[in-house]
Amino acid sequence: MKISKIASVTTLVLASAITAPAMATGYKGNWHNGCGNDGNTGDGCNAADYFADDLMYSLASDGISNAVVDGVTINASAYSDTAASTKYSSGNYVYKDENVEAATLQNYGDGYGVINADEGTSSPAHSADNQEIIKSYWWSSTKYVETDFDYVLISFDEEVNVTGATFSWLWKETDTQVSVAALSDTSMLTSGVNTWGDIAGDALAVGSFDVLNCDDTDLAEISGLDNVYSQYWIIGAYNTVFGDIGYDMFDDGFKLASVGFNKKPGEEPPTTQVTEPGTFAMLFMGGALAMWRRRRSA
Repeated sequence: MKISKIASVTTLVLASAITAPAMATGYKGNWHNGCGNDGNTGDGCNAADYFADDLMYSLASDGISNAVVDGVTINASAYSDTAASTKYSSGNYVYKDENVEAATLQNYGDGYGVINADEGTSSPAHSADNQEIIKSYWWSSTKYVETDFDYVLISFDEEVNVTGATFSWLWKETDTQVSVAALSDTSMLTSGVNTWGDIAGDALAVGSFDVLNCDDTDLAEISGLDNVYSQYWIIGAYNTVFGDIGYDMFDDGFKLASVGFNKKPGEEPPTTQVTEPGTFAMLFMGGALAMWRRRRSA
């Protein structure tokens, strides 16, 4: 039986679709038929019901450094594709396909956003976003297109299955999508030479999901990955390299409030077998007892 621990006010659900390496399909059971498949849902969609049997990690209340939830130690950090870039041109436009490097995970009240190396000051700059910025200069007709995809890495000290996430703020309340990946390790994140496409291709599982507006909060349900367990999970702004679910990119942003997860089921300890005494041992014990009785009667 899963332990229930709700530690967050805000919650998010994801309408699921996942691409290779692992495929996710459908919702996590029929947890509530009031929740639809798009951003706006009818009355009765309650995110707390979805997480009723899950452990909850709240970034704001538990902290992002050595937080402990039910014996599991958790750390959170941020990454974005703002490192050395490979450029390609199309007409007057120069596009950047940049490499992933560390960013800053910043607290904003009930949730955390991401500040990357190219960050501006206008909304949604301090959220985990995928905003596309086009820069131009008066002396040149060239336009520079810059798109940074921000991600939050949640690191656990044991393998877990992440079931969903909640948000304290959305850039587009009724039209936000997120992407998720389970990683085998963090080497490709920290190397400074890999793109998000590289990281997606090496992941244990990837997926993109639609955020639902529930009665109590905004919820992203990470469905279809029930059997995927990892110490390292990333969640960030919608990027089709992690799974194309038919929405437009470059208009997604959120501040992450909490993450639901389950521990990996442990193996049952082996049963100790008690061997029955052999025939020879029984005969020996019987003979010894008979000799003792004869001595007592002598």
